[in-house]
Amino acid sequence: GGGLHHCISLDRSAAHLGGLEAAATSPAARAMQTREEHTRIADSVDASLYPVAVLIDELRHDDVQLRLNAIKSLGTIATALGQERTREELLPFLQEIIDDDDEVLIALSEQLRHGLLWVGGPQYAYALIGPLEELCNVEEITVRESATESLKILAGHMSSEHISRHFCALISRLATHDWYTSRISVSNLFACALPKVSDTKQEDLLKAYCRLCSDDTPMVRRQAANVLGSVAEVLDDEEMLDELLQAFEKLSQDEQDSVRILAVKNVVALGKLRGASDWHARILPVLKSCAEDKSWRVRYMMADNVKQLCDVFQAKAATAVVPFYLRLLSDQEVEVRMIAAARLAAAAAVNPTKEFLDTLLPSMEKLTMPQEHSQHVRASLAGSVLSLAPIFGTKLTVDHLINVFLLLMRDDTPEVRLKLISTLGELSSVVGIDVLSQSLLPSIKDLGKDRQWRIRLAVIECMPVLAQYLGEVAFTKELSHLFGVWLVDPVFSVRDAAAANFKRLAEVLGQPWSEAHIVPQLQALLTNKNYLYRISSMLCAGTLAEVVSPPFLEKHHVPMVVKMADDSVPNVRVNVAKTMQVVLRHMPGSSAGKDALMPALRSLVADSDPDVRFFAQRALDESERAA
Repeated sequence: GGGLHHCISLDRSAAHLGGLEAAATSPAARAMQTREEHTRIADSVDASLYPVAVLIDELRHDDVQLRLNAIKSLGTIATALGQERTREELLPFLQEIIDDDDEVLIALSEQLRHGLLWVGGPQYAYALIGPLEELCNVEEITVRESATESLKILAGHMSSEHISRHFCALISRLATHDWYTSRISVSNLFACALPKVSDTKQEDLLKAYCRLCSDDTPMVRRQAANVLGSVAEVLDDEEMLDELLQAFEKLSQDEQDSVRILAVKNVVALGKLRGASDWHARILPVLKSCAEDKSWRVRYMMADNVKQLCDVFQAKAATAVVPFYLRLLSDQEVEVRMIAAARLAAAAAVNPTKEFLDTLLPSMEKLTMPQEHSQHVRASLAGSVLSLAPIFGTKLTVDHLINVFLLLMRDDTPEVRLKLISTLGELSSVVGIDVLSQSLLPSIKDLGKDRQWRIRLAVIECMPVLAQYLGEVAFTKELSHLFGVWLVDPVFSVRDAAAANFKRLAEVLGQPWSEAHIVPQLQALLTNKNYLYRISSMLCAGTLAEVVSPPFLEKHHVPMVVKMADDSVPNVRVNVAKTMQVVLRHMPGSSAGKDALMPALRSLVADSDPDVRFFAQRALDESERAA
């Protein structure tokens, strides 16, 4: 017993080593210092307690890593000390070393949340509160968040009696603490204490919470507003809920926008609690003030959460939510218009009628050129306008939305056109082939040759979707001429995407289509003077080989790669070797095609270029393993 007590008091001796620690700047000096400390400890304690004594001493060591390792070994220390000594000596000792590196304090918090076994089980969970309370006071937010999370876990194991006696006392101390950091931390603890205490205690806790909602420090009020929904969830008493609603209304009119910004989140949380119309009638007026708030950040939150608001207030969404949202589409701030434009589908889903679309269209048209000067707003609209097509259906889309689509398609800014093209699949699934052919395909053809390579790339990505909806005949007639253009594009990313696209088109339109329309274009590239385009033909052949049959490979791929194996440019031969590897992977073990391919592959294994030899050897090794 005395030896263990001595272990705990070892930290006192660390103070006498201040001068030595300061001098120990080099790794060698620090190592010598550590050995001397261990020798001192070994002389002072029982041999059986030596490892524990070292760990305890390291809790005060200068080296952060040693302190961190010691904290992570608290379970070992506690086991050696026993439950009683852990409660009476180790935990008070830990409270004295709170002034430490943030990483160490977070580790301490995480260790303490698993400390029930150290102190004797749930009936002694309150013993762990002391060090965690100290952690709730520190300045670093990540430490405080970890500490409050640990306290919430401990509260789940504590009895109602212990919650009332110990946990509520902790809340009271933190809520009245001079430091605002403590008052921020305590806001997170009300929701876990309220369900486990008597009505009288609940009233006391709620009063303490409401005081935090009126705190002088904005950051405290903000955190109180942040947890209001979780506090409301655990209250059943009408009078208490009434008191909480008063706090909610006060917070929604706070002088700081950092506090008001949470009002929309709390409207959603409170709206979910009850579906009664009188309950909703008390909450919804706050939405109006949010939509008209002088701070754009609050209005932004209103527009951003329109879907959640419509889901919660379904019965009144059309009259109490959507009108405010429509106003935000014409907001004076770019950021608000941008997020409002991105949430069009959420508002439209509430009322997918012609009447609503007639109301919506003027606002949408204002967000296109030339009225809307911000390209970011127009890009946001371009990204969401086609999501309205499945909501309003074919007729309304063709009659009204296509015009907005075409306006955006002609936008001067590449980002706007790019956003529009990336959502083209949603439109294709709704409108018919006639509409696609007449209204959209001319624009798509122009974008396929757009001066911005990212636009061309986006059009390529849409090809399989368009092929699926247009059908083989219409797709080939209208768009197949673009493939030859993309294969000789000056930007490699476009050529590479075109190669990958051929594989997906072969899956959608079938092998006969590939034979008729892809293979001739690849064969034409084999003799092109520009080696980059000859590489394109090999890239296409490699991707296509993954989805066609062995007879197709034998008929078309084998002659192509054998011919290109003698190319004068090493980079072309590298890609030939890579394509050979793919072709061999998809051909049966013994075939005429394989027999024709192997001599060319072996000649590449002996090539003068080291990269060609590497890829050729890899292809040969894989083929031999498969055989």
